[in-house]
Amino acid sequence: MPDPNGRAAELDRAYRTLCRGARFVAGPMGQAATRPERAVPISHRHRSKWIGNGLRELDRFLHHLLDAVANAHGLGAAPGQRNSANKLRALHAALGHGEDDHGRLVGLGGTRACLFHFDGILRGRAMAAACWTGLGRSGTAPAPETGTMLVILPADLQCVAHFYRGLADDLVQCP
Repeated sequence: MPDPNGRAAELDRAYRTLCRGARFVAGPMGQAATRPERAVPISHRHRSKWIGNGLRELDRFLHHLLDAVANAHGLGAAPGQRNSANKLRALHAALGHGEDDHGRLVGLGGTRACLFHFDGILRGRAMAAACWTGLGRSGTAPAPETGTMLVILPADLQCVAHFYRGLADDLVQCP
């Protein structure tokens, strides 16, 4: 029987859109990332805005997928909730899931803000730590200092794309 509300089609469309966006970030967009020794301030400024905008689009695609998943489960979308990290946390709570990747999504929000609004220049230790976490960097290397130019490498974008693709896959498999 066809879905009278189009929920399945909405979910499929949102899922495919996020997956296509993740492939683009991992592939063609990632090729615009550069090695730190080759980054120069003028080109870095434009590259930072471009990458920041690409990350913002991935977040928007996630936002739409979260609404589609909520609709598919009869929970109703929350288009007024503009923060995808909080929206994911609320959806996971409503569905009875424990892990919600909230911290990583908040870190990616800081990364987007740094890249888009501050030309990739880290503003404050909290932003540096958030950016580092959002890009999937952790462990032995400390976060860069305030005032450092955040240089996004292709491997960083592949890591972020993999993270978003994993979120998409987990969301459509929610029982």
